Amino acid sequence: MPIQIKVLIVTTAWMVFRAVGAGLFLFLGAIGSDRAASSDWTIAFLGDFVIGTMALFLAYNIWKKPSALLWGILLAWNAVGIFDLFGALSHSLSAPFSPFPEIGMNEISIRTILSLNTVIQLIALLLMFRPQVKAYFRV
Repeated sequence: MPIQIKVLIVTTAWMVFRAVGAGLFLFLGAIGSDRAASSDWTIAFLGDFVIGTMALFLAYNIWKKPSALLWGILLAWNAVGIFDLFGALSHSLSAPFSPFPEIGMNEISIRTILSLNTVIQLIALLLMFRPQVKAYFRV
């Protein structure tokens, strides 16, 4: 298995952390906790939750069942994921929050996490067009 495929699997699986974080904030909002983010963030968190939930299924299929159809799904998934991250990053400038100041979660840390995930998802998207990756998926 080429190194590019291994990196693609890791970068795809990494996005499961988006589901974990978003799930936490959606749960806090659902129970009416004081720690919940403002309702302005609900759409962004829903996008993160869906994208993050799909991550492990996609990573597994990259490893076990590569196909041209999966390549197309991954391409669309990465594009939507980057679009969602750019939206959340821009939203963090207009509706910032600091839900957990005790552990250092403030506006800057939120933007750092969003930026890191954007870079990771961009790497995955760029890998999709490498010749070795396209050959692995038989595209």
